[in-house]
Amino acid sequence: MASYLRNEDGPDLELEVGAASVELRHLVTASSTFASLINEVAEQYTGASNPIKWLVEVQPGCVRLSLRAEAAAAQVQPSAAHEIATVIVDGLSQLEREANRPAYFSDRALEHAKKLANMWRADVPIAVRNGRGRVDIDMQLSVNADKVLGIPRKHFGTVEGCLEALSIHGGSEFVIWRRDGTRVKCRFGKYITLDEVLPAVGKRVGARGRIKARPSGEILEVEVQFLRVLGTAPATADDVRGIFRGYETAEW
Repeated sequence: MASYLRNEDGPDLELEVGAASVELRHLVTASSTFASLINEVAEQYTGASNPIKWLVEVQPGCVRLSLRAEAAAAQVQPSAAHEIATVIVDGLSQLEREANRPAYFSDRALEHAKKLANMWRADVPIAVRNGRGRVDIDMQLSVNADKVLGIPRKHFGTVEGCLEALSIHGGSEFVIWRRDGTRVKCRFGKYITLDEVLPAVGKRVGARGRIKARPSGEILEVEVQFLRVLGTAPATADDVRGIFRGYETAEW
């Protein structure tokens, strides 16, 4: 359980970006990245989907995003909503000091933290506060997050899930949603065409190709070479024997 430090008269979390003035695009990007980070850690901490409602508390006269946490899922206790703020600040502080994975920081959370740190500039400092706790974020956090994430590896394999979010703008790709709720970005390989993908939209598929994954096993993307629509009826051993021989399978 987190050792919770909170100023009862103030917000649960604050994101500070810059000093007297900040470019709007910079503030929007920082706010969006920070929102993705704290939502990911909240889900890891509670085990619930979209567990926390983050409410913005306006602070006049400063460039500061002040947030108050409220439980948004039935299984989340009100105290947990506030504890998450300490988990986030403690985790970011740890990443500033050392290249070790903080508790409840998934690979996705580390990526968001790294993106936030990469926005740091000498004239646009970034800090996160929680009551008496504060962490100034800079490029060292990005370096340490990279070390924790490790170097992505590639192997051939198959990913199964529902094919959604097809895009042909600036490079053809689609998204597969796996049964565990994770999404996998898939790029068209040289052996696959749009005519093959279109009939599979909205259906359960097996996408085979070169998988790029973190050492932790998190799949970053797949360069798909072969796509197969999977039936809804359970397959027998004889139905599938030999189909993907010689390939690893990334199951949910």
